[in-house]
Amino acid sequence: LILKTRSADKGEVMLGLANGVMLCQNPKICWWNGGNILESFLEVTWRQLGVRNLILAVLDDETEEYMRATWPGVPTFRPAAKIPNTQEGTHPANRVSALKYHLLLQFISTGTGVLITDLDLVYVQNPFAHLHRDADVEGQTDGFSEKWSHGQLSGVSDPTMGWGGGGLYAQVFTINVGCLYVRPTARSANLMMRVAARMAGEKGWDQQIFNEEALFPAHGRSTTGLVSIRIMDFLRFVNSKTFFRSERRRFIPGISAAADSLPVMVHMNYHPDKHKRMLCLIARYHGGQVDACDHMPGGSEPGTR
Repeated sequence: LILKTRSADKGEVMLGLANGVMLCQNPKICWWNGGNILESFLEVTWRQLGVRNLILAVLDDETEEYMRATWPGVPTFRPAAKIPNTQEGTHPANRVSALKYHLLLQFISTGTGVLITDLDLVYVQNPFAHLHRDADVEGQTDGFSEKWSHGQLSGVSDPTMGWGGGGLYAQVFTINVGCLYVRPTARSANLMMRVAARMAGEKGWDQQIFNEEALFPAHGRSTTGLVSIRIMDFLRFVNSKTFFRSERRRFIPGISAAADSLPVMVHMNYHPDKHKRMLCLIARYHGGQVDACDHMPGGSEPGTR
């Protein structure tokens, strides 16, 4: 399936993981006040943008049947790997994400580049046309300013130390593994094995574990993931706090947005009303309703900007 589906020019696939939570047929199990996120994702990514190197890993009978009945042309498979027992009792989204790293390892072992994607995002353009491919991993940032996203040095001052009272430290926001391109390299494979091993042995949020392995330097008895990293442009691969709040004047109101403000995608990772915001973005960027998102508050509370 991987070799059959990957793009002919660069040998790449987009990989998504889906279960019944994303269908939200039972509103009690989804936390965004209703709405079929999987349907909206496929409507844009598969139908409108025509991303044909998309593969979906379906994780339960409900999703498998939904895909067979509603989206029969989309390549799907049922992973043999099981969610680690250590993740029992964690957030439903976290349990699904725990499978990512085994799957990524399997995919890149075939020499295939993988863009792993969450489903609560709206692609405005085909993301494969906007990747640099010069690092082992290339990921979206959770940062919402240029310095937070791309890195900055900050300082401390301790007057009691006299001339030696200053010091610098590095700050950079975490990589969001909901939009992450992984090149098929030995270092990428090593990182995926390390994260998968930790997910199998300890309860934790996969994104935190990934960032610890990818970003922290080796020290003492601790080794490191040893990967090269590129952060995607935070104004092109946009998280929802950047779009609706920190850079709101760049994107909203839609009628006055600059031509160079067109994002590649917007990820609803900061807002609980995920599907409502997805729908407004689809209406704006794929339906021509330039003011479709103007009414949405910047924060999660009404009236915030």
